[in-house]
Amino acid sequence: MSGCALLLAGTVSKLALMGRGRKKFLPKALIAGLIVWLLRLPAGQAQALLPQLAPRNEATADGALLGAAAGTYTAAWAVFSQGAGGGSSSALPWLGAGFLLGALAGGAAGYDLCDRGLFKPANAPPSPSGPFSLVNPRAGQFDVQIENLSGFTGPGSIARVREFSLQGTGLHFNALGMHNQQMPTLDLRWWLTGLSALHFRFRYFDNNGSHFFTYPVNFNGATIAPNQILSTGHDWYSGGFYYERRLIPWYQDYQSNWPRVLRGWDLRARVGIEFTYINFVINGGHARVVPTSHGEESKEDYYHQEMPLPTIGFEAYRQLSESFVLQGSIEGNWINRWNSLRDEGGKVWASESGFEAHARIFYNPRYLGPLSLMTGIFVYYYRQDENSSEDGNFIRWSSYGPEAGINVSF
Repeated sequence: MSGCALLLAGTVSKLALMGRGRKKFLPKALIAGLIVWLLRLPAGQAQALLPQLAPRNEATADGALLGAAAGTYTAAWAVFSQGAGGGSSSALPWLGAGFLLGALAGGAAGYDLCDRGLFKPANAPPSPSGPFSLVNPRAGQFDVQIENLSGFTGPGSIARVREFSLQGTGLHFNALGMHNQQMPTLDLRWWLTGLSALHFRFRYFDNNGSHFFTYPVNFNGATIAPNQILSTGHDWYSGGFYYERRLIPWYQDYQSNWPRVLRGWDLRARVGIEFTYINFVINGGHARVVPTSHGEESKEDYYHQEMPLPTIGFEAYRQLSESFVLQGSIEGNWINRWNSLRDEGGKVWASESGFEAHARIFYNPRYLGPLSLMTGIFVYYYRQDENSSEDGNFIRWSSYGPEAGINVSF
């Protein structure tokens, strides 16, 4: 382990212990130190740490992962949608129990099906001996992708904020001058094996605009005065953490009988959680209001009632030629009337959904080495509805357009 990694891990631990509640922060510090250490390992050493599983053990692991995901979602649905446990203090124990029981049930089912010959665990294709590959990754490989999505606001994009009985004015994004967006995005993948990876994503939304309004606007209990320019300056981010799995070993033996257009695709599935942070701000939160306005703030912190969303997705890669790779991806998330465990004049019920799809071309001639250039098109959709006796926060937004970026595999 390098001195730099030791220093960083030690610094993280000391900072954690300086805060209040050492027992609470110590595990986080240890985990942070472990992650730093793993990230400092060369690819070969990282691969050596990952055990080579026997078929039955691999089937058990596959079943446990699927069961854990299903069990956690089922427990979350029971707690947040159906009121199981009766309060926020019971949410984490229920989620932990769902994860554990789902993993145990799924692992047992995977082992039993493999033992009966009804389930054949996936084996990774042989790792390439040449440069790192997007299409056929190897254990210990890192993929770093930086891109920007340049979008145009889709129809029906609107924000509306109620405060008690004062209904909010429907603010259409185009009416606010929010005609286009820039969405810089960072994707990081670490391949645990040639089949499975951990995937982290961070995205920033530059989604602002301004327009002159000749009529009053009701927003979050305030009545914004007419005849002024309303400018938006939001804090808008999203982050996600996923487990990703290649599916090609389960169907590669059957491809020869498929139509040519369906052959050669490397299909992958991912499951994880995603959180979107939105602080919707008009004129810095202090737009001029009418003298009879009930409130003064012209901003709404949607993030207070937002929830991490269970997310599933699929993507597929196909090598078109030595230098070109085609990729398509789709993912989505959805919850309906879940208890946000927040109180705003009563229990806040949250409904959220999201969807995005991409079609991309990667260009990687030999002289670029591990660097690939990327271009493509995308569609993005997000919807959130939060309701209590005090609050009624609604936002719906869609965007579409071109995207471009780079990917480095090492």
